[in-house]
Amino acid sequence: MPYYLEFDAFDNPMQLSKVGNWIITFLSPKDELEHIQLAISHVLPRQICAHLQPRRLIMHSAAAENHWEIECIECFDSSSNQEITFPPEDPQAQQVIQTILKEFDRYDVCVKFKQDADA
Repeated sequence: MPYYLEFDAFDNPMQLSKVGNWIITFLSPKDELEHIQLAISHVLPRQICAHLQPRRLIMHSAAAENHWEIECIECFDSSSNQEITFPPEDPQAQQVIQTILKEFDRYDVCVKFKQDADA
């Protein structure tokens, strides 16, 4: 089942560049309107557990307006000294998503986490 971030109409992530310690960058060319891919990356090291550090959330535009489908969460695992990619349904990914939502809320950027784009 796909997972989505639903942004408020006034908080289009394509217009945002930085929210707190998270930056939003285009992974696809800006003029690519069919399949826009963005990354939300953390600029400062932050642990979500003893050995896991979130790096970025990758998402792409969805059919529903203001919805962005989460592709994956990339983290650095210091215990194995390697990058790990989690699907959005993984508990570690869910924890990173909640961390992002809390920080965005602190800066009045309205984002909802959904499992269904029509919900």
